This record gives sequence, C-alpha cells and structure tokens, in this order.
Amino acid sequence: MIDKAKLLIISGAGGDGSISGIRKKFVPRGGPDGGDGGAGGRIIIKGDKNLSSLKEVSFINKIKAENGFPGSANNKRGKKGKDKIIRLPLGTLIYDAKDSSKKILREVTTEQKTVILEGGKGGRGNSKMANSVVQYPLLAEKGETNNKILIELDYRMNCDVAIIGKPNCGKSFFLSKITNAKPLIDQYPYTTTRVEKGVIETIKKQYTIIEVPGIEDSKNNLGIKNLKHIKRAKVLIFIKSEDDDKTIRVINNVDKDLLKEKEMIIINSFHYKEPGGNNFKGTEIEEIKKEIERKVNVVPEKTEEIEGPPEKIVFDFEKEYVEKNGDVFEIKHQQVIRIAERVNLDHWDVMAQFMKTLHNKGISKRLFELGIKEGDTIKIGSVELEWS
Repeated sequence: MIDKAKLLIISGAGGDGSISGIRKKFVPRGGPDGGDGGAGGRIIIKGDKNLSSLKEVSFINKIKAENGFPGSANNKRGKKGKDKIIRLPLGTLIYDAKDSSKKILREVTTEQKTVILEGGKGGRGNSKMANSVVQYPLLAEKGETNNKILIELDYRMNCDVAIIGKPNCGKSFFLSKITNAKPLIDQYPYTTTRVEKGVIETIKKQYTIIEVPGIEDSKNNLGIKNLKHIKRAKVLIFIKSEDDDKTIRVINNVDKDLLKEKEMIIINSFHYKEPGGNNFKGTEIEEIKKEIERKVNVVPEKTEEIEGPPEKIVFDFEKEYVEKNGDVFEIKHQQVIRIAERVNLDHWDVMAQFMKTLHNKGISKRLFELGIKEGDTIKIGSVELEWS
C-alpha cells in the first residue's frame, strides 16, 4: 500500500485583459470596450471513500489547472480555466512540504470538494480603467500569475478496530475468522507485509477492522512503519502471544499518544495459533463481535485537533511597493506589474497613462523619496525602464 507521496500543484494563471475600443466617426458612444480576462483554474481536493491508497497520485510529479482565457472586444470576458480535481482517500493529511514544522494544510475527512489553491485572477480590460480624466485608456492588466506549492500527502486509514501483536501470533488468522478478509496465512513470521482490511457485520451496522504487520522493536520493522494507521481506531485487539509480550511497550516507545483514549480487547493467541485448525467456535466469534460493537460505541468519536486550515492558501505580497537596490528601483505593486507586462510602454501615449497610474498609487512619490534620478533603472516585473 502506498501511503506517502509528494506532489507539486499549480493553479491556472489569469487571462489578460483586452485593450479594445470603438473609434468611428458616426458612433457617438464609441469608447473602450476591452473585456476582462478569465480567472485561472483552481486545484480542488475531493475525498473518495472507494480509494484505499495514494497509488493514483504517487507516480505523478505535478498537477496543473488550466489558464484563464484573455478578454476580447465588446466587453467579452475571457473563459475561466478548468479546475483540476485531485481525488484522495479519506483520512489523507496534506502538508506544506517546504514547511519544516510540518504544517497541515488540509485533512481529507469527507467527500466534499475543497479548494486548496486558487487560480490567478483575470486582468482588467481597458473598459474597466476608464474614468473622467482618462476616457479612453490604453492600459489593461495582465492576468495574475498562477500559484504553486509542493505538498506532502500522508494517508492514514479510517478504521474502527485495529489488530496488533508480534509477528506470527495469529493476527491474520483471527482477521479471517472475524471478517470477510482473506489475508495470506502461514506458519512462518512476517507473512503479513502490508495493512490488511476487512469488515465486521453486525445487526446494527458494519465496522472496518485492520491488521497491522507484526510489531517488533527492530530497525525497519514493518509493523512500526504502519503504526500510524491505528491512530483513528476506537478499539485495539491485542493478540498476546506470551505473558511477557512487549508489543504495548514498543508502541508506547514509538508514540505514546497512539494508545490514548482507546478501548482494548486482549486475546491469548494460543487459542488459535495453528492456522490449519479451527479453534474458534461460532458462539465465540459472535461474543467477540458483540464485545467489539460495545467498545466501539462507548468510545466517543474523536476528531483529531488540527489548527483550522484556511479555505484557501493565501499568498501575501510585499507591503513595501518600492525597493531600492543600488541604482535599481524595483516596483512590487502587483497591479502595476500586471499593467506594465501587458502593454507596450514604448508608445508615448501609453507611457503617459502609465505614469499617471504611478502617480495615483503614490509610487512616483515613493521613488522620489528614495532618491531616484535620471538614468536609474526601474524594474517592474519582467519590464525594465530607464528613468528620465
């Protein structure tokens, strides 16, 4: 079972705003009619109860949503980019892979769709930039760039009951008797190499039960590597192979919180250790099922406390809109960048309107405060200008 994966997710960039207008002699209401660009596609997470591993995304390096389409004349807004939906098994934790503190961005607990990354906004067309002073703007905005983030996925199975114990203590045999599962059963240890899953049917409802590979205090032990899957179990069935069985001690040494607030059923494995035998009577199986049902229902359903993730990931831009580095002045105002990258500033009339925008947003004043002089370089996104 694949329960870990890393994935680069990229939302769609916004479409560019359009520069268009009607300049005809006999059209009295002629003017700017450039439409806005469409928003970029979003990255959406959806839980899927039919998935039981991260296999579907484990071999994918990145997932990208569609870019928004540019606006056009007649105030036509560009088409929105298509969203990208990532289906994940219920119980998956999503982390920011670049955050050393392992910050949880999202926990997939339902099949409801959730936006994890917003697409870039579409740029405004020139019709939206008209005012009483500039009635025919030659400026429009470039669409916002896409957002991207590297995430780490950690799948933890949702289950009601988990079977634990040492290797070759009879866990698989017990699982096959109590559920509909058909795990590999043999007399040699380490037969179980992955988490096995089955269902207990009772009169009232059904319960999911898992078996964790044999737990031993040794390096690279499969049982220890899969202990995270017992986190959500309400009841633990401990198959005890001997009086001095150290399984519980080993689990506590790995993570003492794993056994907190859990009911436990202890069964001595000598009752059914031989796989070829059938030491369980039908009445014994029914009694164990009743005990499991009772213990599952007395434990209140516990929701893991997670610092509330935002509805979407917010990328904060620099509050200082102008930054000086030697003779280079960098303008970081996102709206100004989107205008500069959208239009041709070599035209004098376009440049005149652009300088008016810098003035209105207080950027010209800030440039003078920082001591800008003729010949200095201004960097605006991918555009470089010489101050004159």
